Amino acid sequence: MKERAKHINYGRYTYFDDELELSKKISDLHKELDGVEPQYVFCGSGSTSLLYGIAAYLNRKGTKKVYFIPPMYFTLHIAFDGFGIQTIPISDKHPFERDFKLELPIEEGSVLILIDPIWYAGAPISPDIINEISLWQKKTKSTVIVDGSLQYMAWDHSTMEPTAQLDPYLTFRLICPSKQLSSHGYRFSYVLLPILEKQSFAWTYTNMFGSANADSVAFGHEAIEEIRKRTIPNKIMDLASYRHSLLRSKSAIESVYNPSCGYFIFEKINVKLPQDYIKVDGKYFDQDNFPGYTKINLLSPSINILGI
Repeated sequence: MKERAKHINYGRYTYFDDELELSKKISDLHKELDGVEPQYVFCGSGSTSLLYGIAAYLNRKGTKKVYFIPPMYFTLHIAFDGFGIQTIPISDKHPFERDFKLELPIEEGSVLILIDPIWYAGAPISPDIINEISLWQKKTKSTVIVDGSLQYMAWDHSTMEPTAQLDPYLTFRLICPSKQLSSHGYRFSYVLLPILEKQSFAWTYTNMFGSANADSVAFGHEAIEEIRKRTIPNKIMDLASYRHSLLRSKSAIESVYNPSCGYFIFEKINVKLPQDYIKVDGKYFDQDNFPGYTKINLLSPSINILGI
């Protein structure tokens, strides 16, 4: 990456949209992973800015309400509240819970937001649920926005993402390479979006956040190449899976469901914790059906307090 950064002019503004080679790399990657070539790739400085950009874009389009499958990431809650956009949950449970049911809106041209996987629990939304949404989307011509920041991080190394099969003319899908590589200091994510919306979305985002960090642009090129190889993401997921299995085998943690992706899990901790340990429980995720559960980062340096 340092070699690539040598060729960047740090005296000029840098824009991801000028990086046509990077956009093509991402498009080719998704054609390989998903079997579907994206209509348009818009890169940005991290998932948070892109999520806020999506909310601002919807506001400019005159959107007054959005439906969502709980949970919705707090950035979107803050953004929609700030723009005065009403948010309406369409289920009283999260998709990994038993007896989860959708109550999809009946009006045409709705906007639906979902997070896949459910980040705090390491649980992908099932293909059956995505198929139900796909059929509804086709019937109602509704826009679906997917926060897929933690996609392509399956413990079994599968790269199948059912949300890739949603209608590309009506779907925005956010992907975060820096999370796949666990390199959070670099701010680089991108949205796969309909070609007809690229101008409006790019205008909204760029006028809010300006140019990109030059080093993050250099990182973007290297990140996509590493993700295509899969070596680093697979090793990270192997470590997360191993640590989860080890903690379960020691009865240090327990849960009624089995996570299968990412590096966050949501479980009961059965070992004595330091007094200053802060539990991130269900109230942080609008989740009150799992008393005693807490979010655990399997890659955290402090994971040893659980007995690893």
